[in-house]
Amino acid sequence: MQIYIMRHGQAEMMACSDAERALTSVGRTESEKMAAYLAAGGITFDAVMVSPYLRALQTWDSVCPFFPEVDNVQVIKFLTPSGSARKSVNEILALQASGVKKLLIVSHLPLVGYIVGELTPAAGVPAFATSTVGHVELDESGFACLHSLTSVAQISAA
Repeated sequence: MQIYIMRHGQAEMMACSDAERALTSVGRTESEKMAAYLAAGGITFDAVMVSPYLRALQTWDSVCPFFPEVDNVQVIKFLTPSGSARKSVNEILALQASGVKKLLIVSHLPLVGYIVGELTPAAGVPAFATSTVGHVELDESGFACLHSLTSVAQISAA
């Protein structure tokens, strides 16, 4: 299974609650740049898991036009900044068992790093800038390998 773990785009600092923080215009642009980069690389998705927080939902809204073939999009209540990496990995494993081969997760710090750390302990817990995508490959025996961590700054500099 190919797993792409994306941190949401840049968000406003203040809102009535953390869950209600919206993307900035920079955040939308970052998300679109990353989606264009992934799509240009031939990457597709069978399924998407998205945090219920506004900035993650808006990130997916910015990304989804680049992946119109995806029809399995799930809003997962525990994909929040303080969510459980173990529950997230259990959901990933359930999707793998159901036949999903390529998954996109849109969530938050620190959870995105903890998911990578849970899947690939040797890689540690990486820091994700906004709209950064980590690519993890999970084989059928449960062995995972972190292939890359790509930021918008990297693709803009290329």
